[in-house]
Amino acid sequence: MAAIILYFVTSSDSGSLIIDILAANGNSNPPRLQRVFWALCEGATATALLVAGGTDALGALQTVSIITGLPYTIILCFLCISLWRALAMECGDIDPYGNDFRVSVIDPIASIALDLWLGFIKNLLITPYTLYKVMTDLGSGVGSSVTIAIAAFICWLLWILLLFVQFEVDGAFAIAWVFYLGFVTAVTMVRHRVRLFYDINGNPVEDFFCSMLLYPCVATQMEVAMLPKGKGLTTYMPRSQIDDDVIVVNPAAETSA
Repeated sequence: MAAIILYFVTSSDSGSLIIDILAANGNSNPPRLQRVFWALCEGATATALLVAGGTDALGALQTVSIITGLPYTIILCFLCISLWRALAMECGDIDPYGNDFRVSVIDPIASIALDLWLGFIKNLLITPYTLYKVMTDLGSGVGSSVTIAIAAFICWLLWILLLFVQFEVDGAFAIAWVFYLGFVTAVTMVRHRVRLFYDINGNPVEDFFCSMLLYPCVATQMEVAMLPKGKGLTTYMPRSQIDDDVIVVNPAAETSA
């Protein structure tokens, strides 16, 4: 109860302050009595809506709060990672001009490159096979590559099937998303290995969230990263950006090749 009261008071206070500043033509230090007036107006409005709607209105309000809060939770996770990376660059722990993937994680859906679009569509369905190819290109044994690919395929397939089973069996969707997280974990493991192979800045948390939200883009990104140096470069990048320093291949990998 104390936590609920604290949350309500702090949220109402901050909301009242914003409304008060707007009503005071941008004055950053409006009168406190005016802020109290707006807080009372907000509380009276919320009370009137809840009383008029009854218990159904409260349930609908809770549902809307959860639905609207979930995207912000994901955004906050990315913001935390961005803040950590910015601070690490500021302290000199990360080189901002270090190695990077050939294409950004959103390029397959944000660019006009046909090959990337086709890669995105393909990896909507055959990401496990892409994981197998990437693992073998990284030098992993056939056994471990096949194991990860099969595990990813099983989790991906059960995710799809259980989502359809939900129409007949209530609660099946919860198990479906558990298998989806298993599939995402497999994609995360492979992306992490690609980053280590090319010495690319990042962390496993970043890999996980990218894989969870945009797994076809991540699969396409890894697939392009494993292309031989220079191969297909003009397909994915403007000619003005083509430079030998853009893509830095692991020296050990070049020596072994």
